[in-house]
Amino acid sequence: MKRFFSIRNLCTLLFLLALAFFLAVGLWPFGSTALRGARMLAEGGALDTKSLESYFNDRLSEHLHPFITLNGGVERVFGKRAVNERYRLDNGKLTYVIPELDMNKIAARTVDFAHYVEERGIPFVYVNALFYLDEDDKQLPPSIEDYGNENADRFLALLNEAGLRTLDLREREKAAGVDHYSNFFNTDHHWTPEMGFWAFTEIQAYLSGLDPSWTAEPEISDFNSYGVEVRENCFLGSNGRRVGVWYAGKDDFSVITPNFDTALEVWSSRDGCARRGTLADCLFYPELFDADPYEASLYDFYCGGDEWMDIRNLAAEKGLTYCGNGKRILLVKDSASLVVIPWLSLACGEIRTYDLRFEDERLPDLIASWQPDLVMVLYNPGALEDNNWNMFQFLR
Repeated sequence: MKRFFSIRNLCTLLFLLALAFFLAVGLWPFGSTALRGARMLAEGGALDTKSLESYFNDRLSEHLHPFITLNGGVERVFGKRAVNERYRLDNGKLTYVIPELDMNKIAARTVDFAHYVEERGIPFVYVNALFYLDEDDKQLPPSIEDYGNENADRFLALLNEAGLRTLDLREREKAAGVDHYSNFFNTDHHWTPEMGFWAFTEIQAYLSGLDPSWTAEPEISDFNSYGVEVRENCFLGSNGRRVGVWYAGKDDFSVITPNFDTALEVWSSRDGCARRGTLADCLFYPELFDADPYEASLYDFYCGGDEWMDIRNLAAEKGLTYCGNGKRILLVKDSASLVVIPWLSLACGEIRTYDLRFEDERLPDLIASWQPDLVMVLYNPGALEDNNWNMFQFLR
């Protein structure tokens, strides 16, 4: 008589049990959503398909996270450096790669926009933020190529040939001798809040060099005028969410707060109403520390995310010591700007932010109605990708 509990049969049984478990877990969101729809009908109502779709997506997302984490942990054990289109650098940080792209079309659009702005007597500046990879030390796995910095070089060359004012923060970083990778997150493609503050000081110095009337009190640009609280092991960035915390780990996150009195009034599409108070009251979103890291990005702690914002500096009205220069900036931005905007808002009088991925109002209409003192585009080289071409439809 054969033994049923042989090693082979036991492995088969365990495999079938595991398969049944994963099938049940995978089908649960469908079944749960169907039951929810049945309850809607049983209660005499109509099927709210939008509500059901949202419910299903939430349940599916909840069930995928453990699988992403488990898969990432296994891949980490086996030493894989490429997981779910994310790559582990030699220094352990995660990134994605950008292909070589033609820059002519988006450069032409940028030049046309700059001319449109300056024909109306408003200065224009294009600021190139730092890219995640150091152009001289990419630290990528063998055979993996990235062209983010090369694309930016060709793009900026076209702008400079057309006579536009450009500020390349990569050059400023090299001149300052800044350690590039220490100022980027391990699990996210963004720079840290500290590096965002550094970028603000470089932008402020550049503007003051163009026109002394942009000069603000030096204390606003002095990092020693701020307090820093480091929250440890709390941030899972966008790259980390693609591979799971067992593969990526978590980052520390810094909360930078002025040690001097501030007063702002902020309108944003996120809140739908005005926030008034200190910089922390108006531009910090501490509830994100308690949010599910797979559902919300802690990077949005500053400014609340890529929302439309109108930030007025009320320091002069309140008789505070540091009032800034009173200038008005229209900032066309991507997410790299979120850790720059708070400090820039203290140095000027008002900032309107505009993100072409989300805004409905035409940018030319806003310029005509608001008449800012400066139009600034602040993009990181990742925005030059073809799938972000709408970010350069300035005059649509």
